[in-house]
Amino acid sequence: MLKKRFIASIFLSISLSLLAEPISLSKGEELLGSLFEKLKKEESDSIKSCINDSIYLVFSSVLQKKSSFDYPFQDLKHVGKRIAKDRKVAVYTWSYPENGSAKFGGIIQQKTSKGIKLFPLKQATKAYAPKEIGVISTQNWYGALYFDIVPFRSKQGKVYMLLGVAQNKKFLTMKVIDVLWMDKEEAFFGQPIFEFWKKDFLHRIVFEYNEEVSITLLYEKKNKRFVFDHLEPLNSGFVGDYRYYVPSSTYDAYKKNVWKWVLQEDVIVGNE
Repeated sequence: MLKKRFIASIFLSISLSLLAEPISLSKGEELLGSLFEKLKKEESDSIKSCINDSIYLVFSSVLQKKSSFDYPFQDLKHVGKRIAKDRKVAVYTWSYPENGSAKFGGIIQQKTSKGIKLFPLKQATKAYAPKEIGVISTQNWYGALYFDIVPFRSKQGKVYMLLGVAQNKKFLTMKVIDVLWMDKEEAFFGQPIFEFWKKDFLHRIVFEYNEEVSITLLYEKKNKRFVFDHLEPLNSGFVGDYRYYVPSSTYDAYKKNVWKWVLQEDVIVGNE
């Protein structure tokens, strides 16, 4: 244990020493690439955790640079970067195995008139499937890899619709449509803008289904809607057990309607 703590402390010490003086984006990318490779190959969970802490440290320093917003980070194979169309927000996410389950990391980068703001995404516990009602802070993030980000104006102002995927339970895959919004100091997930029945609203939409199948979840820009497979259990005996939910032959959607998104069932999907 002492040996592991010593090795882990070395990673932090090296990261801190390298950041003692300003480094270029290319040098920062090189350092991050090295850390991610170590994270991928390391077997000790305690050392993985410390390497991940070093990644947050280096990434946060690099992303403070204004020019980093448009930097592609194309050599970072293990990091997903998504930039909103308004060029105001970028989201970086990654994952790695720890303690026999998936662990996720991420950083939100916001470009403001006063400079760059960063919001690290931290998991207080292991990854989990979030409930569809309730606001979630960046300090209790559920963990996901975001693959699309769509700006949207709700009653509360500018927000960003996120599409994410995660495998955080055995035999289960999760996809999510969530709402990212920021105030002056913090970033949050979830707003009651998904109308699913008359005047009932959800803060996010969560899909859980059998890990051996794939489902469609995408944003159709032309129709201003999120389209997804309708999920159903393999038979009536599995109702509520999402390990046995699979796509049916139909699609549903959430379509934009002024400040909210309204559920549409049995929609026809085009070739967009």
